[in-house]
Amino acid sequence: MSVIPPMPDSRPPGISILARWRRFRRDIFASQPERLYRAQMAELRAPRYRSFTVVQPEVARHVLAEADAFPKSRVLARTLAPLLGRSVFVTNGPEWARGRAIIDPAFSGGRVRQMLPRMREAGERMLQGIAPGVVEVEELTARVTADVILRAMFSRPIDDALAGEVFETFRAYQRVQPLASPIDVMRLPDWLPRRRRGQREAARLRQVMARMLAARTGDEEDMIARLGALSPEALLDNAVMFLLAGHETSASALSWALLCLALDPATQDRVVAEVGTGEIPDFRQLPFTRDVWREVLRLYPPVPMLPRESAASTSLRDRPVRPGDPVILSPWHTGRSERVWDDPHAFDPDRWSRAVPSEAWFPFSAGPRICPGAGFATAEGVLFLAMIVQKWRVEPIEGDLPRPVAHLTVRSADGIRLRFTERVA
Repeated sequence: MSVIPPMPDSRPPGISILARWRRFRRDIFASQPERLYRAQMAELRAPRYRSFTVVQPEVARHVLAEADAFPKSRVLARTLAPLLGRSVFVTNGPEWARGRAIIDPAFSGGRVRQMLPRMREAGERMLQGIAPGVVEVEELTARVTADVILRAMFSRPIDDALAGEVFETFRAYQRVQPLASPIDVMRLPDWLPRRRRGQREAARLRQVMARMLAARTGDEEDMIARLGALSPEALLDNAVMFLLAGHETSASALSWALLCLALDPATQDRVVAEVGTGEIPDFRQLPFTRDVWREVLRLYPPVPMLPRESAASTSLRDRPVRPGDPVILSPWHTGRSERVWDDPHAFDPDRWSRAVPSEAWFPFSAGPRICPGAGFATAEGVLFLAMIVQKWRVEPIEGDLPRPVAHLTVRSADGIRLRFTERVA
């Protein structure tokens, strides 16, 4: 039997553009109308601004496939530039292609399998820190996913002094960085002042990461060692990107996965039965647990919106699109589209053993700019989910159901607390 996990608050009808912007600043979901779950595409018009939110899977896939026609949003690049510089996350065209050609081999040719021992080490360290009772799982998942990416990138566990400083500095950045500046969204002049606190925290994080790069001996066998063709500045830009993309997104997905299993004890028991009592198998030997992971990513894609813009005059669903118009893909709304999915808001991992509209599932993006770390994230997520529920039963707290909000990733408005009870062999 499927369950309905928590949904965000929807924008009430008739809300003004100004009120919508204020909500958008706090949380993307709060600015979106509930009817988007039934729509194919929505258009927003305001003075000096017009954007399109695409929900229809075929149109979304077309936009993602045409990376040159619909490049990454300049607003996103401006927002994240103080942190990510000119990393492949924000660049376009030949500059992006050159960087991506260097980065992709770090994740191919069995590289993910080589990282599994480091994932297991981080997972064991996580389990040692869990005690029976109420656990704030967003804190738990943030730490273990940071531990993994720091081990994989720098061969340093999170208990290392420099690695711990990176983790704490990144958390400080997350607390102050706004999703976007209205000055950038409205394309107002560069000389107008932007929010400075996020820029200061971004500079601090880059300084700590630079120190970590400078402390390398050259004997490491990790992801950074495979990026020697990058210039020192590009290496720093992309090292920070790996931290953002490989830590924050995985923490988000793992948190919601634990909540879904807590709300659905029967599914949790099926995962435990598949995992068994010995060493956790490779994720490819855990098909049901992997279906649980797929279903969580459908319901709670860590990056709920993928902002692009039109490079030239074109049309989408017979609507004219001007050069520079934002075109926003929504893995959240497409993954829950009431036109596409059966029982779209329900947590039902068994749907993945039936025919599913797979074109409507793109939590890692799609097309040329699909996330190069998708396999890494899947292996990590399935492994940690299996390790936790093998040892601990997770249950919801009565009257304490989290509410999803969307900033850079989908998180809870006030944390996710679950009760952990140790399993008896």
